[in-house]
Formats: sequence, C-alpha cells, structure tokens
Amino acid sequence: MNSPTSSSSNKSTIRLTLVGLIALSVCLVVASAFLTHLLEHHTAPAATAAPPTSTGIPASETAPPPAGQIPPWGELLTLDVELEQPEEYVAFEATTDRSTTWVFTGNTLAQTRSILTQCGMPPAQLEAALAPAMVEVTSEATTVKPSDEVVLALTPEVRAKLYVTLAQWPANPHMANPYHLTNANFGVLSVDSDVPAASIAMVKNLTYTQRGNQFFSDPDVVLHKIPSPEGRLHLLKMLTYQTAVLARLRLRPDSDLDKILGYWGTVPGVHAKDLRPLLESIKNTPDGGTLSLLYFLPAFARERLYTSPLPFQAGDVKMDCHWSAMNFFNATPDPRFQDNAYASAYIKDHCYQIGKPSMCGDLVFLMNSKGQVIHSAVYIADDLVFTKNGINFAQPWILMRIPNLRGVFTFSEEPQIVYYRRKEA
Repeated sequence: MNSPTSSSSNKSTIRLTLVGLIALSVCLVVASAFLTHLLEHHTAPAATAAPPTSTGIPASETAPPPAGQIPPWGELLTLDVELEQPEEYVAFEATTDRSTTWVFTGNTLAQTRSILTQCGMPPAQLEAALAPAMVEVTSEATTVKPSDEVVLALTPEVRAKLYVTLAQWPANPHMANPYHLTNANFGVLSVDSDVPAASIAMVKNLTYTQRGNQFFSDPDVVLHKIPSPEGRLHLLKMLTYQTAVLARLRLRPDSDLDKILGYWGTVPGVHAKDLRPLLESIKNTPDGGTLSLLYFLPAFARERLYTSPLPFQAGDVKMDCHWSAMNFFNATPDPRFQDNAYASAYIKDHCYQIGKPSMCGDLVFLMNSKGQVIHSAVYIADDLVFTKNGINFAQPWILMRIPNLRGVFTFSEEPQIVYYRRKEA
C-alpha cells in the first residue's frame, strides 16, 4: 500500500518564479487588448445600423419618396400574399368519386368527333374517348366521360385547344374557369408531405399554357391518385392560391393631409371629418406611422375584403364580380345587379368611359374580342383594384394588381381593359 506522501509525488506541479509571473501577466494583458480589438471590429456595424422607428419599421427602409413624386392617394406600402380559400369550402371538392366530363353543348356525336379531330387528337386516342360506354348523346349535347388514361395522354397542345373549345360552354366549369397557377402554387405543394411527389408531377404534366399563363382543369384525375383525404384537401387548397395585396398608407410628420383627404375624402361612404383626426394623430407621432387601407374604403368593401361569402342557398343573390363592382358604394347591396342585362343598362345610363382611372371607385372592365364584359372590378389607387374573381362562393373579395388580374383572365385571348366612371362622381 502506498503512503499519502508517495501518492502526491506523482501529480504534476507548476512552479512560478517572480520573473515568470511577471512575463505571464504581460502576456495576459496583451491577449486581452487583442481580443477587445477584434470584438470592437466585428460589432462596429451593429452600432451604426438604422434604429427602428416608433412604428417598428427601420428608418433606413422608410425613406420618403423624392419631393413632388407622392401621388394624390399618398404613400402606399403594399405586401403581396398568396391567399387560399377556406379549408371548410375546399373540403367540398376533396372527393374521389367524381369523373372527368366533357360537354359539347349543341353538338351531335359526329360534330363532337370533328371537334376532337380538329384539336389534334390522334385516331387511337379519339376512338378510346368516344367508346360507346363513354358517350351520352341527347338533343341538347354530347357528353363524353373520358378515362383518366385518355386525359393523361393528351399533349399540352391538344389539351390547350380542346379546353379552350370546351370553355365556351358553362357545362364545363373547370375549363370555363380553370385554376390559374403560378410558381407559388407549386412551391407550397412541393413542401407538403401529404401530397405524393407523383401527384405533384401529374399536376405539372396536366398544366397547359394560354397567352403565357399556366392553367389546370383536371383536378378529378389527380384526386383519384391521392390515397389520403388530407393529401386531396391540401392539393385543392394549393390550387386555390391567388395573389392578393395587403395595403397600408404611410404617414409622416410632413405628410400633406389636405392632399390625401382630397383623394380619399371624396369616396362615397368615407367621411373626411372622421379620417382627419385619425390621420393627424398618426402624423403627430415622432416618426409618423401606417394605417390600413380598409379605413379609406366604403362599408361594402370594408366589410367583405379578404372574406368569402357563405355557401349558396336556393334563392340567394349571385355575388359575382359584376354584382360586387356595381355595389361598391352601396351600404345596402342592390340585388338587381346580379342581372347582367340590368347592370349593362345601368352602366349605359349612369356611367361614361374614361381613358385611365384616377379616382377610387372608377370601374374596371375586362372585355373579350366580341365586346363582352368577362370581368368587373373597382379601381382603388395606384395599380390596385377591388375584385371577386368568379361567382364561386369560395372566392374571396381581395385587392389585386391590375397586371395580375389581367393574367388570371387571359385564357383563350388577352382581354382588353376599359375604364368607366359614374356620372355623379
């Protein structure tokens, strides 16, 4: 057994002389000074970064526009967002018991065959599509229920020609109102583990191009291939994504409130007497602030923006784009605007055409080459419009940029945009 003395003798021992202690102290001082220099060098930029204003927006990001370049509506801050339909509404469509249907309204079987041939469908594919078990002929239409294999085999060129033809008949809703896809739609879907990669690839293969825009009209085919209800739901949610705009008005201590109120204060249903105290309170803060554009819109738009109507019941008003645009200034919506004939007569009697919009409330019409209005919206400011894209109850009321709106409705042809103003404006 070892003694305590012999055990301690095995440990390492550091012995410092006076000279060594002085040398060690000098080294520590030098190292400390060097480390301090490094820290100051790396943290210097943070000390000079622009501090946030009282609004929470960094001052470096809120520099005012050059003098004389602020438009009448003021300085707008906008954010583009991808907005989807409510999950409760999308769930109605997430079933697998539906089949693709092509309705050739007013056409015989022979005429339907001719149409498919003119669209470029190969003979073997044509015979498979028109197999007796897949066709129903009545005095009103020829209805074709192609198999998934026939639909998947269509080339993009044939699909585009065929679906543009089918779009002229309302009995083909997915062709008349196809899903308008952007890269954002696919980006959202690609990170969703509930949707198989093969189904995402199938959506891309079934997408067709019209006038530089991507469209999709075959959700039923893809739904058949997704086993889980969650996957089917997420696919349909992705398809409903559309680009909406959130907008706020930026107020600064030197903002011209008279000019701003001169634009917004004349909007029917919006009162300058109510806006001025609010704008002045924001302007008088040290850095100013922002205010949602909702405060500057009439009650009809303010109550509906970024919401979807309830599902239709028998006898309900058709709340489509025309009804929404024509009721923009009405505190109590006029149901007569669901009648296109009445709306057209009203525009003829109470509105006049203008070259470009410059007042909140100017009407924006998208027209086809036949002179028919295919969509109505309301000009708000800058390049923003108030719109409801379709009669479908799942379509929300949103703010949208005019170029994006035009793209959504550029299908068989690029629509012409015309502007009208109410005579009493």
